[in-house]
Amino acid sequence: MIEPFINGALYSVLALLAGLIVMELVPISRGLKQKVPAKIVLGVIILVPVVYSGYVLQLGVTYANFFSISFFEGVLTALNDHVLGKSFLIIGSITIVMVLLQLFLKSKFPLFTALIQLVLLLGHIVAVSLSSHSASLTDMQGVLSNAIHVTAMAFWTGPLFVVSVYGKQLVNEKTFHQWFSAVAVFCLLLLGTSGIVMMGEIAPEYVHSWMLTYGQLLLIKNILIAPLLVFGFRHLIHLSGKGKALTVAERQRSFRTESIFVLLVFIVTAWLTETEPPHNVLRTLQFEPMNPIVPFFLSEPLIENQLITFAPSIGAILLLVASGLLLLFAVFAAWWFRRTWVTAAASASFVVVFYLALMSGSAPGEIPVNLTVHDSVEEAIQVRYEEDELELLATVELDEDSIGVIYAVNERHLVAERLLVEADGYRKYLDAEVEMENAFLTGGEQFMDTFMFLENDWVDQEKISTYVSVGVVPESIERVELVFSEETIDVPVTNGVFLNVLSVNQTFAEEHQYRLYDQNENLVQEIDKRQFVHEGHAH
Repeated sequence: MIEPFINGALYSVLALLAGLIVMELVPISRGLKQKVPAKIVLGVIILVPVVYSGYVLQLGVTYANFFSISFFEGVLTALNDHVLGKSFLIIGSITIVMVLLQLFLKSKFPLFTALIQLVLLLGHIVAVSLSSHSASLTDMQGVLSNAIHVTAMAFWTGPLFVVSVYGKQLVNEKTFHQWFSAVAVFCLLLLGTSGIVMMGEIAPEYVHSWMLTYGQLLLIKNILIAPLLVFGFRHLIHLSGKGKALTVAERQRSFRTESIFVLLVFIVTAWLTETEPPHNVLRTLQFEPMNPIVPFFLSEPLIENQLITFAPSIGAILLLVASGLLLLFAVFAAWWFRRTWVTAAASASFVVVFYLALMSGSAPGEIPVNLTVHDSVEEAIQVRYEEDELELLATVELDEDSIGVIYAVNERHLVAERLLVEADGYRKYLDAEVEMENAFLTGGEQFMDTFMFLENDWVDQEKISTYVSVGVVPESIERVELVFSEETIDVPVTNGVFLNVLSVNQTFAEEHQYRLYDQNENLVQEIDKRQFVHEGHAH
């Protein structure tokens, strides 16, 4: 349970470092009367790798216990073989450069040093993002979206942390407002955009995810953004001189109260990153229990494989109205009342009531598992495509109890899925389908891909990684040889298509190859691929 504390500390340190660097770049006339002491900045710089080392040390303990090796060997294994170790090495290298700049260049070239440290801070954020949930699901796209998200949060909240401590030294609150409000709005836009992208990657079934601890934490985190916006509005109007003037002490109280809400967001996010992201909620529920708070809000118990939906009752609607009124009052209090506690109380009340309103609106919803036994393969595959034209291309025996089916949708998309063979027909699996969108339009008569799954129904007993290879080849091709980094597999071609499912207790290198052979065993072509398609859909 130490990971949430490491996460929270890391987010706070990165934000504080961002705030310190930004305040170094701001002219004294728009910032603080005196710069933050260099020793404090140096200490925060060093804290980044110190905090991040917690991940590596804990991973070292895990490796040591699992492989029965020494702790030192476990740490070395983590540094060499795991993305956390690689991130730590990057962070450590960046920190060395930042320390040298702080010690030897800061006094002579403060602005230049701050600019270089700003770039290096972005390097820290990218390194941290390499091991994020988004990165594990969508590789570099996930790294980018997570890096943008963390950057926006750090540069929005970092200066806030600094001002909450050193705010009495503000030279001119109006000139501070002119640049800080612009930065805050820009970061807020980035935060919203990247947050939506990351939610689509990690929790595409947003309401369904409320059944899980991850979804509960994500919901609470999203609601907690509202008080930050309320206090942002409060500081915007007061610093610009358009609201009631605050005393220096009350202004400090206001900044510190907003900082407390920021820390709450960091704490929830820290806990969030240590729970299982529900890319497929129903599948996650097969090995993770439903959050115990959810049944309390449901009017009737869920049946097997049933998800929740948002269908507010009269009571939930009244709570939604009440939360809306509380939010309006919080905004009014931010503008009208000098006392910070009024705005804080209204904002906190909104968080509680809005959460209760959303959860009270939860109700039993759909049952996505198709339990129907279909008379034929054609009937089974038509379930998802009632309005589409399907062409069954081939069926392949996968094991004694299941077959793989390859078919075309509207002469555009290639789809392969696994069907359970029963005595009286065929039944669909929950998560055993891959799709190559527009493949017949872009690939012509030859295209192929390998999909990598960490969780799936393609095999009954999952191992570390499952690889599903599917493709279309010319009529002259008799077989395809799949060449992975650790294994080579021979796959027969049926009616111009092929399908292979492989589950192994290792992870192959992304680069792989397809070798196409004709009926005379002549090698016709070698096709190299740089990476696998992750989690089911190729565009």
